[in-house]
Amino acid sequence: MNKNILVIYYSRSGNTRKVAEEIAQKLHCDLEEIQPRVSYSKTFWGYQRALIHASFKKKPEIRMVQSLLEDYDLIIVGSPVWGSSLSAPIRSFFDRNKDELRNVAFFLTQGGEFGRKKVFSQMKELCHKTPLATLAVTERDVRSGKFKEQVLEFITKLNLERPEATAEIPRSLEL
Repeated sequence: MNKNILVIYYSRSGNTRKVAEEIAQKLHCDLEEIQPRVSYSKTFWGYQRALIHASFKKKPEIRMVQSLLEDYDLIIVGSPVWGSSLSAPIRSFFDRNKDELRNVAFFLTQGGEFGRKKVFSQMKELCHKTPLATLAVTERDVRSGKFKEQVLEFITKLNLERPEATAEIPRSLEL
């Protein structure tokens, strides 16, 4: 297992989790899920709470991450898009950990096509780092499996000099 890359994410519906797991599997790296102390359940009220927290830039309390972030050369951060805004748990993660991040890459999952530029900008601003690469995946792409090709393209954009990170990338996607 590659110890100097970490994929860390928050997922309410499971879409961001699928993308995070695919990235971690392809990179043979560590994976950690952010756990908020407040519920954003897959109910009407959970969804409403998520939208309100995102709109008002709330920073809910989250459980401490288990990984020592300063041990990683690259941290890939994943979030759903909530109402064209960054999810509240990821906002909390950046607020709490921005000084421990060396290099970052970002990925998003979203219901439609709008909001990605705004959310990537929010992520960059909150962690004070320019990402090495970004990836935005729609819910439709997760359901169809197309996201797996997008993950390979994202990994290629990271330009990692690790054989294990690029071994499974098809020649058609290599730079």
